[in-house]
Amino acid sequence: MSTNTEELHQLLVVVMDINPHQLLFARQSGSFSQLLNSVMSLLNQHLMLNPTNQVALLAAHATDCSYLYPDPSGAGQLLRQQDGQYEEFYQVETVVKERVGLVLAKDREGGQASSESLLSGALAMALAFINKQQAGRVAGEKFNPRLLVMSATGDSAAQYMNYMNVFFTAQKMNIPLDTCMVLQDSGLLQQGSDITGGLYVKVEQLSGLLQYLTWLFLPGPSLRKMLGAPPPVRVDYRAACFCHRQLVDVGFVCSVCLSIFCRFNPVCTTCHSVFKAPGKPPSKKKKIADNASRK
Repeated sequence: MSTNTEELHQLLVVVMDINPHQLLFARQSGSFSQLLNSVMSLLNQHLMLNPTNQVALLAAHATDCSYLYPDPSGAGQLLRQQDGQYEEFYQVETVVKERVGLVLAKDREGGQASSESLLSGALAMALAFINKQQAGRVAGEKFNPRLLVMSATGDSAAQYMNYMNVFFTAQKMNIPLDTCMVLQDSGLLQQGSDITGGLYVKVEQLSGLLQYLTWLFLPGPSLRKMLGAPPPVRVDYRAACFCHRQLVDVGFVCSVCLSIFCRFNPVCTTCHSVFKAPGKPPSKKKKIADNASRK
């Protein structure tokens, strides 16, 4: 039986927002454990599909971005012979839970209680990890990486430029970026999924998260065409201004560096170009028709 080459050597890199100050974790007790168990189940399912598949898990939190799996310390494989659990699954479970405990403990020591996470930085780390894995491959060997972002935090316009750099880098590397938002929407991640050809889904209930992950994000992009996927959502392509980091409908654009501002600024704060203040529009004299002459 012939095997589709697109189903071999698939690398699934998941970026998960584990900031404990998210509203989801504050309002629903036990939601963090449920989210983490659903992600680990997705990773195990991906490994089970084909022996050539690989997985990686990165965490975005308030103060830093960290690798959860594989272990950045390079520890050896963990084996367990007490029950019938597959050794690879046990390794993923043990390493991820240990790393999550270390990351959360480090955050508590930092003392910074912020609901905003460094998702853009974690995505950049994920692209660097994929590039490193791709560079170590034999020339001509098929390699199919993809990214999945999971978060319960809304838009963060302060990281707009970082997001755009990640999105266009992923597009150039031909890496689809899938997004799974839990109880929240993100216009920036909608743009990233649309730019890279990925899938954007908002999960309304945490109890159905594992079902969404297995149904939509476990299959690769080539197999999703045969599934009954939800209809695509309307993408919000508003940009964030560089002065207040707010999404704007209409703004001023620097003609030199293309920075966006919500109001006119005589000096661009990015490239320091000087612009002339716009004058008043020329007034046009209204022509008064001489009805008497027409008669």
